[in-house]
Amino acid sequence: MILIADSGGTKCHWAVAGGRGVEVIPTRGINPVTMPPAEAAAVLYDELLPQLRGVQICRIYFYGAGCIAGAAATAELERTVKKVFPAAEVEVQSDMLGAARALCGHERGIACILGTGSNSALYDGARLAANVPPLGYILGDEGGGACIGRMVVADALKGLMSRRTVERLYEECGTSYAEIIENVYRRPNANRFLASFVPFAVRHIGQPEVARCVDRAFEAFVERNLLQYDGITSTPVHFTGGVAAVFENRLREVLGRYSIAVGRIEASPIGGMVRYHTDGK
Repeated sequence: MILIADSGGTKCHWAVAGGRGVEVIPTRGINPVTMPPAEAAAVLYDELLPQLRGVQICRIYFYGAGCIAGAAATAELERTVKKVFPAAEVEVQSDMLGAARALCGHERGIACILGTGSNSALYDGARLAANVPPLGYILGDEGGGACIGRMVVADALKGLMSRRTVERLYEECGTSYAEIIENVYRRPNANRFLASFVPFAVRHIGQPEVARCVDRAFEAFVERNLLQYDGITSTPVHFTGGVAAVFENRLREVLGRYSIAVGRIEASPIGGMVRYHTDGK
């Protein structure tokens, strides 16, 4: 059996593939940059192994946030996984390569992640050939949940939305002007807080003032990321991530304005990762 992981900093999905089907197991996320090896090992021993129920694993493919090729933390994580699964071959790669393999398979294309943050890369069918750095929610992450939330909140607080829409935002999100400022500037995880306004944007996407914020976020993703790749209008562009999935129609519409062909849009890459590693190639 093979084990394939799609991991962020908060949660990880492990797909056990082989035999008769695929089983997906959830655990806490493992990010080698922010999580010490001992804590990563605890996740494997305490959360993953009991759910495997003695299944013998021969190969492990771990794709995760913070997994940078050649980095010491990535090598340490690989050693940690190998210690827990001594009989298995272990490969640890970036979440971006995982998304590219899941979305493009063995074909050339551009793979994009639109979740809380955003990322993209040109994939040549075997490796990542080019990548525009995402830079995080302050300097980049255009098109991601934090970016959309920031635009919605900023327009609301600046008086660029109707009074009724602002009242709905405060009421539905259980917040206020003061609490928004407190969470953005004085508390940790401001990016996650801003991304928490995405469900509000989904519910009210029919309001032009809300749709405009979502469109501006996607336009920024195109102009500051996708247009930097050579041959963008002749290369299929694929997406994974919750934000891409819930705003699929608007995303396709915005990219269509730039004559960019959108291919797959999948909420999670785990199914594509399983396809990539079990298709016999």
